[in-house]
Amino acid sequence: MPLQITDHLLMNPHISFRTASLADKQNLAALTIQVWLHTYATDGVRHDISAYVLSEFTTEKFAAQINNPQYRLLIAENKCHLIAYAMLDLATSNADLPSAELKTFYIQETFTGQGIGKQLLAYVERNLNQQAYWLSVNSNNTRAIAFYVHQGFVQHGVTYFEFGGNQYQNKVLVKHLKAVDIKHM
Repeated sequence: MPLQITDHLLMNPHISFRTASLADKQNLAALTIQVWLHTYATDGVRHDISAYVLSEFTTEKFAAQINNPQYRLLIAENKCHLIAYAMLDLATSNADLPSAELKTFYIQETFTGQGIGKQLLAYVERNLNQQAYWLSVNSNNTRAIAFYVHQGFVQHGVTYFEFGGNQYQNKVLVKHLKAVDIKHM
């Protein structure tokens, strides 16, 4: 049964959070393409963008991640409709960072600003058995950066996402969970 979470910011009793299953792979692929294009294809869609999203965000890749214990996909639904998800990689290999990486944290634009991101992040942390985790976010995505900082992330450094022959700077952010937070997980 999906976990029902309520929050003073969110008055919609139809929002639920759960671990993704194989039945979600098609919706995950569709939502990812929608959010990625809305966020990064701000000048429109060109060949390298369409080739990237259609090759990277496939149902087959989501099925592989759902079946791989290294990954944990957690979703938010509104009346059984996918509206957001988080993907954790529990075994990243970077000596300077915690082993858990929040690889993806996408919320459908219609549902931003309603507290769903805050609740999904809290759900992620309850499902994380580690003291810290990290993420990278496009340096131009000021709304996302402000959200993460407000949730307790601090900048650790920068990295670069290579795409279409260009490099795009991403901020590396880390969040250390409090001992009280870890105990309640």
